[in-house]
Amino acid sequence: MDRWLQLILLMPENEFITYKELAEALGVSTRTIYDDILQLNRMMQPHGAQLDTRPYHGVKLTVTDRSRFLGFLDALEADGTLRGETTESRINKIIRTLLQADAAVKSDDISDMLHVSRSTLKKDLRAVRRFLRRYDLQLSHQPYAGLRITGTEKNIRRCMAKLERNMIATDGDFLSEDIQRMAALLQEIFRQHAYRMAAYSFQSFVLHVYVSIRRIRRGREIAWECLREGPADTQVCRLAKDVSTALSKAYGVRFTKSEYQYILLHLECKKIISWKQVSLATAESCALVRQMLQSVEDVFCYDFSHDFELIASLSTHLIPMRIRLLYDMPLDNPMMQEIRETEPLAYEMANVACGVLQSKYEREIPADETGYIALYFHVALERSRKQRRKNVLIVCGTGKSAAALLAYQIKDTYGKHLNVIGMYESAEFIDADARAADYVLSTIPIKKELPVPVIELGHGFPWNKDKDIQVHLKREQQKLLLGYFSKALFLPHMSAGDKEDALRQMCQKTAAHEAIPDDFYAHVLQRERIGGTALGNGVATPHPDRPLGARSLVVIGILDEPIPWDQEDVQIIFLLSMKVGGDRNLPLFYKMISRFLTNKAVVRRLIKQQTFEHMISIFSALSDDACAID
Repeated sequence: MDRWLQLILLMPENEFITYKELAEALGVSTRTIYDDILQLNRMMQPHGAQLDTRPYHGVKLTVTDRSRFLGFLDALEADGTLRGETTESRINKIIRTLLQADAAVKSDDISDMLHVSRSTLKKDLRAVRRFLRRYDLQLSHQPYAGLRITGTEKNIRRCMAKLERNMIATDGDFLSEDIQRMAALLQEIFRQHAYRMAAYSFQSFVLHVYVSIRRIRRGREIAWECLREGPADTQVCRLAKDVSTALSKAYGVRFTKSEYQYILLHLECKKIISWKQVSLATAESCALVRQMLQSVEDVFCYDFSHDFELIASLSTHLIPMRIRLLYDMPLDNPMMQEIRETEPLAYEMANVACGVLQSKYEREIPADETGYIALYFHVALERSRKQRRKNVLIVCGTGKSAAALLAYQIKDTYGKHLNVIGMYESAEFIDADARAADYVLSTIPIKKELPVPVIELGHGFPWNKDKDIQVHLKREQQKLLLGYFSKALFLPHMSAGDKEDALRQMCQKTAAHEAIPDDFYAHVLQRERIGGTALGNGVATPHPDRPLGARSLVVIGILDEPIPWDQEDVQIIFLLSMKVGGDRNLPLFYKMISRFLTNKAVVRRLIKQQTFEHMISIFSALSDDACAID
């Protein structure tokens, strides 16, 4: 959306807003806002509205003829008369200008092109550098010459393809005739070779080809040394040859050996291999999957070693992923943020599993690639959840036959949710081992301390009402979740220089109140080295690299100012420690965290009101939703 249009929409009617507030909302200087308002006012006055300014108060929007004003806005948005730009669009424009230039570009020329002040440009250039770092590119300044972007041709093309995709997302530019014709040409060749590529990957491939042709025409060919030796899959080699020949004929460009290799690598690292084609997986990828699943079991106590579909899916996924890692051609993941926020446990498992790949290939695993691995773990967790019912023990105070009858009634009414693994008369239950159960359902009070929750049903329990036991189970699960938190381990208004400092403070606080190993902090840092634990929206969920201690707990730290964490800013930290032997309620805890992550208003409320009572009230409501039994 254009900056000037955004500025109008930010204006409250008949109420003043300050220049500073507008500048912060749009990421520009107050001077820029002042200039924009002068120009906007001249444009708006003939169309039923004006901007009224007052010293020390700011500016407000006054509409005198609403129908004319709304028509004016519609016309402006439709024909593009408004030329103000957002920070994001300016950053994209700066990068495009520098990448397309044959020489350095002066800062003043860029400021004039964007109609922004030097101070606004200076802030934009900081964002430009952050963007370029993702592609191993640098923004350099040459005295008396200006700015230019430096890096390998392969990385420049990756960056340019991303910028093209950004334009597609905002302007629908993928529908341009040039790109449509190219897409149709490639789809026909793929059909002839029975080659499959996901829709999103296909768009990405078309954009890379589109960028490559433009760069070849300018004499900017990719260097062979950037590609190394390519894969030797004969089917994909034939496809790459046909694609190169067809593109050369259609667009009048010559594909050198290195350009052919570039096409080949894209085809090899984007192909779809179904988990049903697991026979294509190499012994190396199968062995890596076993190590990945073992690492997940070591940290989370989840045994996926018998989930054939997960093993097959990961084994086949690693075939093209290996190419992407070795040749630094990561695959963008459009669902990345959604995966982290809505499936945090699956993402955490994927992070740990990808630590094995990081060690194997000696390369950092991009977050987008971790997100794809997380999808497989999410499906496996859902499959496990639907297959596994809660294990319960039945205890009855009126004899063995009454316990058997009670067990039958529970199976008949609640078989969808509960699996009866034992039934006892009260006297027999004294020596019973309850560790295999999730709950004990008893008609009498049980004074013996048990490792699992006890739900007292009473003799007059109304068995014919389907929701009664669900209410009991939900209530017990909520108690367990909220039992993770304690006031002693709630740390508001923290101040820390970096994440290591924050974690050190939190581990020291934990050691003062809980029986944890002396090397607890070292285990937390080891987990951070495996993969990032920031989940977005200013929240991180660090934890040790394996279960420690006798009970599961959560330490909550809230910082007054955010700190850098895995290339993100974090202000709320949930330090989770899972007890030795695992914790059956871990999925529910992460489900509750997901509800928190995806509610920005709740996150802001907790930062603003940092009290234990307020935190508990928030998570009581979130646990009520997370514990709903389907």
